[in-house]
Amino acid sequence: MSLTTYDVIRDAYDLVFANTHEKVPYVADILRKHHVKSALELGSGSGLFTIPLKQAGFDIEGLELSQEMIAFMAKKNAKLTIHHGNIQNYQLNKQFDAILMVSSILVLLDSHAAIAESLRCSYEHLVPKGILLLELPNHPVEIRASNHTQETHVSDDNATIVVIQSHATAKFWREHWYIFRQEDKTFSQETTICDELLYSPQTLQSQLHDNGFEIIGTYGDLFGKPFDENNSWRRVWLCQKK
Repeated sequence: MSLTTYDVIRDAYDLVFANTHEKVPYVADILRKHHVKSALELGSGSGLFTIPLKQAGFDIEGLELSQEMIAFMAKKNAKLTIHHGNIQNYQLNKQFDAILMVSSILVLLDSHAAIAESLRCSYEHLVPKGILLLELPNHPVEIRASNHTQETHVSDDNATIVVIQSHATAKFWREHWYIFRQEDKTFSQETTICDELLYSPQTLQSQLHDNGFEIIGTYGDLFGKPFDENNSWRRVWLCQKK
């Protein structure tokens, strides 16, 4: 993931992922079930999970690489604690009851070696028996359904239009974002590429085990549906520090 990728996306992220709020109740239920009070969201972006979870009573903080995203989130909720850093090698000198890696953030890292580093960091930042929630793509299903396709998102006032063209490469699920904005009488256009690593679930399972985690739950999305290898678009793993 390029340092500038989410600097470009900024407000367009909320437009593309407008239904994220529908997933928050299930995440909150998981956290309450495991008696979580403090949490850290890695790659907190524009706060689509962090802000409502804070409003739900959790002592949650965020970690975000993009300064533009941090500034955008601060306009929405200035009281949040958001740390500037990379999910691969962060050091906050504190521990949390839970760490959230949702919205495919883990596979925005470009290799399994980088993923292993992030898991090691997360282990160190969790209390004993702490919870790690991973929401990942199930790429074979997504690629089968939407390889070489295009989607469009338009704001209610037509001031922002996002066109995303998606295709698989040998290593990545690649999205080309074309963002068109109108502010007053001024037009602008920005482009960026979002790459998701075509990770191996088997390798990732081994990495979780090797870095001190046990998978204690598997789901097909953040609504709690069962996971179906051949049909689920998402793979959600609920993990616990051993």
